[in-house]
Amino acid sequence: MDSSRFLRTILCAILLLGASIGLQAQSVKYIDALKNYQQGDLQEALRLFREEVRENPGNDAACYYIASILAGDKKREAEAEEWLKKAVALSPDNFWYRYNLSLFYLHSDRQELAVPMLEALSTDFPKKTDLYFDLINVYLSENDIDKALSTLDQIDRIKGRSEIVGLTRTELLLKRPNPDPDSVYTALAAYFEECRTPRLASVLGDYYASTYRDSLAMNYYDEAIAMEPDYAPAWYGKATVHQVLRQYDEFFECFSHLIRDPYIQPGVKAEQVEQMTANPQFVRTFLPEFDQIMIDLHETHPTDSTINGLIGGFYYRTGRPHLSIEIMRQNMEQHPASSDAALQYLILLYYQQSWQALAEQSSAAIESFPDNPDILQLRAIANLQQKDYDASLTDYERILNLNPKDTTVMKVTCSSIGDIYHLKGDSKKAYKYYERALKIDPDYNPVLNNYAYYLSLEGKNLKKAKEMSRKTITAEPDNPTYLDTYAWILHLLGEDIEAKAIFKHAMLYGGKESKTILQHYAVVLEKLGEKDLANIYFNQAAAMTDD
Repeated sequence: MDSSRFLRTILCAILLLGASIGLQAQSVKYIDALKNYQQGDLQEALRLFREEVRENPGNDAACYYIASILAGDKKREAEAEEWLKKAVALSPDNFWYRYNLSLFYLHSDRQELAVPMLEALSTDFPKKTDLYFDLINVYLSENDIDKALSTLDQIDRIKGRSEIVGLTRTELLLKRPNPDPDSVYTALAAYFEECRTPRLASVLGDYYASTYRDSLAMNYYDEAIAMEPDYAPAWYGKATVHQVLRQYDEFFECFSHLIRDPYIQPGVKAEQVEQMTANPQFVRTFLPEFDQIMIDLHETHPTDSTINGLIGGFYYRTGRPHLSIEIMRQNMEQHPASSDAALQYLILLYYQQSWQALAEQSSAAIESFPDNPDILQLRAIANLQQKDYDASLTDYERILNLNPKDTTVMKVTCSSIGDIYHLKGDSKKAYKYYERALKIDPDYNPVLNNYAYYLSLEGKNLKKAKEMSRKTITAEPDNPTYLDTYAWILHLLGEDIEAKAIFKHAMLYGGKESKTILQHYAVVLEKLGEKDLANIYFNQAAAMTDD
């Protein structure tokens, strides 16, 4: 820690204790200095305080204020310390002067000066237990566990047993060499009998749960809940034990208390539920229980975007896209300034292939986020699917203009524009954009594949097409689409034996799911004289819908 900054903080805090250092009869100069200090004019305050000390050398409060002001400048840290020492010398019985000088030593790594002062203060002011915790921290930094424990004993004698002391004692005992955790927590259980708090009960429950003493753990969790019915750590502990024991009815009952607790951060709940729903089989088995969790989450945090995103994703994965879309629509309306909320909603429409709705809703979102490339791309896709090629091209060109230095966006967008021009029958412009994409990334497989395939359809530049396609199957040797393109180009070049081998490989990696690949394979087989096998693949292709 920056010691000068720390000193300034603690000194400023103490100056609020005007009853102890500022309410005595003071000079006009001192009052003016104090006024400037409070108004933030520290340089004028410093000047006046210095004059006050020259005129009244015994004014310990003025010395203290000077130390406070100087402490804000790291270069004058030593000077600030001298003024603080002077205040202590003038008023040796003032607790705060001595305490803050000891803290100054402590935070400037001079424990050898801080510890004697703190120990003396604890003797002179035994009821100020904050001192003891400062001492404990020092002892811990020196790895003196026994002194730290002895100091805790003093706190217990002065203040009586408390939760913080019990937990600190447990932590210290576990830091000893070769600790016996059972003995440590048995001691905490005895401490708990005199200082019963939900937290101590829950800590004991956690320990016994971790050592598979489930009944004992449950007893402590129940004691915590009896003292504080909404105590979340105890409910979480109970839920965990029931989950380990596969007692799922009890688990979901306990977990629901956590879900309905408005004081637990939504992000924490979302993380827990995401982990629980990662196993599809578990979700299917307990779908009604998970549905109730989603309802409780939504009712507890109706406007939280993270929770709504979780619920929307859950409904989509469990085959209820209409519920998912509705949740995400509400989330978008609740967060009109969030482009992420809009995108989540639009992406669901994309997955559902609701092209008209996607076009309309993305247009509305673009009014709020006119330069968002993701939203522009979604509208471009929606228009493309509705064969409004010109509208789609307009959005893609806009994306290019918005992101001239983003090479990833540029190559993907050029690829899409090339595809659209191909659909429009304008090969010249399509190839122009493909070349532009390849200039950015010569190994960009989607463009290499499409460029090569469209050249093959035209029967042009087949050697160039073959080289481009070869690069794609070298990079992705099991991609059936790329394999199909390469094999078809081999066929067009008269290399049918080689083409057949490539098609056979494609069949192993999803080629049988593509009508186009089946037709191409059948043509090659027929060319090689294998008509019976070719007819099988022709018939399979005929039974399928278009790719």
